[in-house]
Amino acid sequence: MASITKKPNGTYLVRISAGKNDFGKPVTVSKTFTPSKQTLSYASLQKELNLFIDNLQVQLLSGEIAPTSGGKIVPKSPGKTLFSDFCEKFLEIKKGDLAPGTLAFYRQIINTHLIPIYGKMHLDEFRVRHVQDYIQFVMSKGKQDLHHPGEPMAAATVKRYATVFRSILSLAYKMEYIDIDISASRRLIFPKNDRKEVEVYSTEEVAQILAGLEEEPINIRTLIEIALFTGCRRGEVVGLKWSDIDFDTHRLSVRRSIYKPKDGKAFEKPPKTRNSMRDMAIPQRLIDTLTAYRAHQDKVAEVMGDGWNPEGWIFTELDGHVMNPQTPTKQFDHFLKRHGIRHLKFHGLRHTSATMLLANGCDIKTVSARLGHADLDTTNIYVHALSETDKSAADTFDRIYSNMQSK
Repeated sequence: MASITKKPNGTYLVRISAGKNDFGKPVTVSKTFTPSKQTLSYASLQKELNLFIDNLQVQLLSGEIAPTSGGKIVPKSPGKTLFSDFCEKFLEIKKGDLAPGTLAFYRQIINTHLIPIYGKMHLDEFRVRHVQDYIQFVMSKGKQDLHHPGEPMAAATVKRYATVFRSILSLAYKMEYIDIDISASRRLIFPKNDRKEVEVYSTEEVAQILAGLEEEPINIRTLIEIALFTGCRRGEVVGLKWSDIDFDTHRLSVRRSIYKPKDGKAFEKPPKTRNSMRDMAIPQRLIDTLTAYRAHQDKVAEVMGDGWNPEGWIFTELDGHVMNPQTPTKQFDHFLKRHGIRHLKFHGLRHTSATMLLANGCDIKTVSARLGHADLDTTNIYVHALSETDKSAADTFDRIYSNMQSK
C-alpha cells in the first residue's frame, strides 16, 4: 500500500512497503514524484501517480532500488508469494485504473471464486491448466439467479469472469513475480460466442408508447423520448445537462454518464468508450418536448429558490441534484404497466431506436455512430432483430390477404 505526502514545492513523497528487516520491523522505499508540466487536472495527476507507484514497485521487486531506511529486507522469492496475498496488492494497484463498479466485480470474483480455490497456492505454481480449469468451473456453474436457474452461462460472461483471473496473473508477470505470462497463452479454450439476441418493440408498439406518452407528465415523456429517439444508454440519459442540447441546430451531445454502485453514491464518469463521446441530430418532436420540460423545470427552480441545485441537470431529484441512474428503469416499468404495453428493459429503448433506424434505411455506420459503438460488429447484433421485424411485416400481409379471402 502506498503512502503519498504532498510537499510545499508541488512534488510528492511516495512511500511503499518493502517487507520487514531481520528484526521483523516494517521497512519502506521512498521516492519523490514530480508531476509533468502537462498535468493540468486531478484525473491526469492521479494517473501519473499510479504509474509512478507501479514502476516503483517493479523496481523494488527487481532489485533496482533498495529500502531507504529500516535495514535489510528479509529475503523472499517473489514467486513464493501466496496468491491470496498478491490479490490484495492487485486490487490496491488497480484501484486507480478501474471504475468502482468494475473494481467491485473484480473483488467479488476474487473473494468468492479465486481465493477459496487458489488462495493457498504460490504464484510460481500456476500453469495454463489452472486458468483452463477455472473457465470450466465457471461454465459448469451456470446461471445462479432465480429467473434462469441451471441455464448455461453466456460465453461473454464466462470470458468476463476469466478476465479477472488472467488480469491478476498478467500483473504478476509484469511485476516479475512469475517468469511466464500465463494469461496470454493461446492454448486457453473459451466457449464459442453466443449469438446475441435483442428484444425490440415493433412499429405498432412504438406507436403505443408515443401515444401513451401524450398522457404522461412532461418529465416522464422527456425521459422516454430521449432514450427512444437517441438510443442513449441509461447512464448517458441521466448524465445529460441543458448545456448538451443545442436548440438552434437540433443537436444533442453526450459528454458524461452517471453511475451508481450498489450501496454507494451516484457519480459522474466519462461515457463507456471513446466513441461514446458523440453528437447527434434530434427530431423536432424531441426539441418541442425538451422546450416544454425546460419551462416546467424553470418554474420548479424558481419556487425552490436557494434550495435548487443550479448545476443544470436535465433529469433531477426534487432539489435539482442529478437523478439516481436506477430511477429511469422504475419509471419506465410503471409507464408500461399503466398503458398495458409489453415489458422490455429500459435498455430495450436503445435496441428499438437502432432497429427502427436500420429498418427505415439509415446506414449501419450512421447508426453505430449515434449509439457510440466502438466498432460496426457491435451494431451488427441488430441485423437479426431487423430480420424478425421484416418477417413480422410479411406476416402482416398474410393476415390482410387472409381477411380479404374470408370476405
